[in-house]
Amino acid sequence: MPATKKLTPTRATAAARSRAEEDARRLDHVSASLEAAQKDLAAIGGTLGTGMRDLRRDMNRLLRDARRDVLKMRRAVQRDLERLQRDLTAAATAKPPASHRAPTRAPKPARRRPAAASH
Repeated sequence: MPATKKLTPTRATAAARSRAEEDARRLDHVSASLEAAQKDLAAIGGTLGTGMRDLRRDMNRLLRDARRDVLKMRRAVQRDLERLQRDLTAAATAKPPASHRAPTRAPKPARRRPAAASH
């Protein structure tokens, strides 16, 4: 079985930080797309017939809720990123753990046998 590569705490935290930054960038992109869709929907609102007004209202509500959820998710990713950065700095400044060895025991003295009585 091949040996697996273990990540050090610094590498693991740095990798998680880069993933969190990438996620934040993607969430910004989604948020901008939702905002553009909401503006476009508002722009065509006057040209819709009466049956489409309900659909427009539902879509507007859906887009508003989606933008709110993306904002909440972005805040959660930002908190995770800040926590990872704190962990990274704490791991960099932490003392290495003391070696964990069992205390050595002194050898036991040899047991004396009682002298055999001669008959």
